[in-house]
Amino acid sequence: MTTRSLSLAAAALAAAASLAAAGSARVHGRAFPFGAPPGTTGGFGEPTCATCHFGNELNDSAGSLAIEGLPERYTPGQAYRLIIRLRRPQMGAAGFQLSARTPAGAQAGTFATAEGEAKVRVQTAAGIHYAGHTEPGSRLAAPGAAEWPVVWTAPASGPVTFSAAANAADDDRSPLGDYVYALERSTRGP
Repeated sequence: MTTRSLSLAAAALAAAASLAAAGSARVHGRAFPFGAPPGTTGGFGEPTCATCHFGNELNDSAGSLAIEGLPERYTPGQAYRLIIRLRRPQMGAAGFQLSARTPAGAQAGTFATAEGEAKVRVQTAAGIHYAGHTEPGSRLAAPGAAEWPVVWTAPASGPVTFSAAANAADDDRSPLGDYVYALERSTRGP
């Protein structure tokens, strides 16, 4: 075992012990198959999925995270169907979380699930809406591919920053070997 592997294993054990001491749920590669706690988008000072899934560099070049359907300029009150897409070879399970905020960090617009959609849920914490995966949403759409539809209704005005984080898990029931991706995208109103 290399020094790096030993360090990563020690970090995993320390994180697991810390979470267990705090009364957290199980700690493994799919610690949150029903969705991560709100506030793990990587934006506005929040952590990413790398808090519980670690061992690899953020945004490894073998994979990608994208928000599709986001207009360059939005129309106030209009609903936009966004698709969060995560790609990574050998991915066994996946998850994501997304927020939309003003430059000051306040909620910008609203999120909703697409009609009949069971892969996504919306939670609110501290006045911020978080769209994230459900247990069915942790399953892949195709080998190496996960996607989640989210409906965003635009606010009355102002620039909006979307923060997203996603986990391309190997589904081996450990916190190691997963790949975390994060991004921010912006749009502006009239």
